[in-house]
Amino acid sequence: MSAAETAETDVQMDDKANQEVHAKAPPRKRRRIVISCTECHRRKQKCDRKMPCTNCVSRNKESACQYETGTPLARPDRKGSSQSGNDHSPESIETIPIKSADFGYSTNSASTLGILRKIEGNGEPLAGMPSEAFDGDNFGVRERYKTLIRLLPARTYVEKLADIYFRDINWQYFTIDEPVFRALMEQWYNMPFNVLTNSGPQALDPMLRAYPALMFQMLASALLYLPEGTEETFESLKYTSNMTFDDLAFDYSESGVAILSLLGKRQMSIMTVLAGWVRAAFLKYTGMVTEAWHQVGTSIRDAQEIGLHRDQLDPQPSADDSTEEALEKMWMAQSRRRVWMNLLGWDLHTGAVLGRPTSVDFRIMNRSLPVDSLIPKDRRKSPIVSRGENDPPTPLTRAIWSWEAMRPLRDILDLEKEGPFPKDFSKVERIHQELLDLQARTPPPFRLENPDTRFDDLPECWWLPFVRPTLPQLISFNIMALHRPYVFTRGTSRHEALKASLDMLEAQRLYFSLLKPQQHKTFTLFFGTFDAIIMIASIYILFPKEHSELLPKVRQHFEWAIERFEKMSNRNRLAQAALGVLRAIYIRFKKAVGGGFLIKGNSYSEVGGSCTSGSATAGSSSDMQTPNSASEPSSHNPSSASNIGTSSTLPTTTERGGSVSSGTGLTPASASGSGADHNNIFASADWSLPTDFDFSSIMPMYPMGDIAYNDLTAIPSGDGPSAPWPDAYPTTTAAGSGLSINVPTSGPVGAGGDDQPAWQFGGEFGNDTLWTILNQFPTY
Repeated sequence: MSAAETAETDVQMDDKANQEVHAKAPPRKRRRIVISCTECHRRKQKCDRKMPCTNCVSRNKESACQYETGTPLARPDRKGSSQSGNDHSPESIETIPIKSADFGYSTNSASTLGILRKIEGNGEPLAGMPSEAFDGDNFGVRERYKTLIRLLPARTYVEKLADIYFRDINWQYFTIDEPVFRALMEQWYNMPFNVLTNSGPQALDPMLRAYPALMFQMLASALLYLPEGTEETFESLKYTSNMTFDDLAFDYSESGVAILSLLGKRQMSIMTVLAGWVRAAFLKYTGMVTEAWHQVGTSIRDAQEIGLHRDQLDPQPSADDSTEEALEKMWMAQSRRRVWMNLLGWDLHTGAVLGRPTSVDFRIMNRSLPVDSLIPKDRRKSPIVSRGENDPPTPLTRAIWSWEAMRPLRDILDLEKEGPFPKDFSKVERIHQELLDLQARTPPPFRLENPDTRFDDLPECWWLPFVRPTLPQLISFNIMALHRPYVFTRGTSRHEALKASLDMLEAQRLYFSLLKPQQHKTFTLFFGTFDAIIMIASIYILFPKEHSELLPKVRQHFEWAIERFEKMSNRNRLAQAALGVLRAIYIRFKKAVGGGFLIKGNSYSEVGGSCTSGSATAGSSSDMQTPNSASEPSSHNPSSASNIGTSSTLPTTTERGGSVSSGTGLTPASASGSGADHNNIFASADWSLPTDFDFSSIMPMYPMGDIAYNDLTAIPSGDGPSAPWPDAYPTTTAAGSGLSINVPTSGPVGAGGDDQPAWQFGGEFGNDTLWTILNQFPTY
C-alpha cells in the first residue's frame, strides 16, 4: 500500500471515530435529589422525613413542611431496620421518584393533587411546569423585593398610621388581630439586614414574607382616614409638591400589590389573604367597586389555597405541645375562621348589591364560626372563653352578628334567579318572616330602638353608637333585595320594599350625623342611600297613585339624601358620580307625584310622625331614636299585617303573589278626577305607557352595579330650560331626633316647576332597564 493510500485510510478512520464521538451523547450529570423538607433544606437541618417533620412541628411551621420528592418516607431506624417491611435503606430513598407536575395547584393535602401525591408514581417532571418552592435565591427577586420594601416609610410613621387604622377602620370588620400585627412588626424591624441581602425573601417565614404587603395596604387605607389636624405630621411622606394623600395612598397600595405579585401563589400564608382583603377595602373606599369585587374573589381563592375554608386544616394542638403552644394554635384557628367569615360576608353582600355572582356557596361548606370571646392581649396565656351577656360586646361580636344578618342573602339570590314570577310565592313570605324574626333577635347593645347603653361609656366600646344605625340597615337591605324582583308586578312587594328603603334612609341619616368629614369615604354611607332612593323613586314614578300617605316623609328623605351626597362629593368619588343621577330622578319623581303633594298646614318638623302611623316598619322609622336617646319609642310590630293601614292603594291579602293591573301604573288619569291632580303630569295624556304594558319585562334594579359597571350618569339634555342647582340648604332640626340636619324649608330641590333642565340618563344599559323607561319621561 502506498503512502498516499495509507494517509487516506488514516483520515477516513479518524473521521469515522470523530463521528462516533459526536454521535454519542455527553455523559449526563446525576441529579441529586433533595429528600429533606423544604424548610429543613433551607435551614440546613437534619430532617426525619415525617409529615410534618419534627423540626417543623417544634417551630410551629407544620403548614410550611413540604417535600419535593413526593410522599415523605421516614428514615429507617438503624437498630431495627430489618424488623419492618416498610423500612427503606438510604439507597432506596435516593431512588424515590420525583413527584409529577402539580399543574399550578396548591400543595395542601385537601386538593385532588394533594391526595394523588400520596399515591407515588414513576416519571420525570414535565417540562415547563413551575416548581413548588418559591425561588427566593434568585438575584432579581431579592433585589426587587428589597426595592419594594424600601418604599415603606420610617417605623415612626408606620406605627402612627397603624394606630389610625386600628382606631378608625379595623373595628368595622375586625379581621386583623392587632397583637399579632404588632408582634410581626417587632420581628420585621429586628430582622438582620444581611438576611435579605444574602438569602432574599425565601429566608423569611411565610407570615413575615408577606407582612410588608399587608403593611402597605393598611397604610394606604389609613391615609384616606387621616383625622383633621394630623395632615402636617405626614406631610414629609410626599415626594412631590402637588402630591395629595390620596396619591400617596394609591402608591402604597400598588406597592403592596407588587409584593404579592412578586411572591406568587407558592407557600402563601394568612398574611397574603389579609393583604388582599385590605386591598379590596381600599378599592371600595376609593370608589373602584368593580376592582374591589374582583379582589374579593381573588382573596377567597387564596384563602381556599391555604385551607381557611375547612375546620380540619386549622392548627390542631398535639400532645407534645406546651400549654402556650396549644393556646397559640387555638387562637390561630379562631383567627382563620374570622377571616373566612368576613370574606364570605363581603362576597354575599357585594354580589347582592352589584347583581353579580358570588364566588362560593357557604352552605356546602361545614365551616365553624369563631367563638364570640373577649380578645386577650397575650394569646399564649389566655384560653378561649365565650363572652357572657353581662360582658361588654367586642368588634368580634359585631362581626359575627353582621354575618348572621347577611346569611339570608344566599337564599334571596337563589330565589331571584326564578324571575318576577317564582313558582311558589310562599318562599318570599317565608324568607320575609325570617328576616323579621332576625330583626327581633338583634342583640340589645346593637338595637336602634331601646338599645342597651350600659357599655357606651367604656373606653373599649366607644364604637357602639356607630354600629346601631348600620346593623339594622343590613336587615333592611335584605328585605329590599328580597322584594326587588317583584316591585313592578306585585303590590305587596312594592309596599315592603318601600318601607325597607325608608328604614335604610333613616339609618343613613343617623349614621351620617355621627361621622366626621374624613369618614365620608365609607362605602356603606353611599350604597345604603343610593339604592334606597332609586327604589323609592321608581315605585312612585311608575305607580304614582300608591302610598300617598308616605309622600311627605319620602320627599324629606329624598332631599336629605341629595344634601348628603353634595357634602360627600368632595371626598367620595361614588357620591360625586351619582349626584347627577339623584337630581335627574328627583325631577321625575316630583313630576310624577305632583309639586303640591305636601299637606298644607304641616311643616317639615311635623311630617314623619303623623303621616306614617299606619305603617309598621316605615312608620316606626320616623320615630327612631338617636343611639343615646332615652325617650319612649313608638310601637313597633313589623310582623303584624294589620299595621299596614287602610289605604285603598295598598294590596289586600288576596293580591299577594298576583300581578298588578295596568290601572295602577302609568296611564292617563281621568279629567274628572280630584282637583289635586292638576299638578300631576298623569292628569294629562302627555306621556304614558300602554295600558297592556308588561311590567315584568323591566329588569330588577341594581343601581350600584349600574354606577360601577354600566357607567350610569345623568346630564342635562339641553332640550329644556335650565336653572342652577342650589349649593346649600338652610338648617333646621328634625323633629324627635335631637340631631341638627340641613333640610330645605321651602320647596323641593330646584323646585321651580318649568325651570328645571331636562336631565337624561346615560350609560351602557339595555332597553329593558328602568333607566331607558325613565328617559322617555318628560321632565318639563
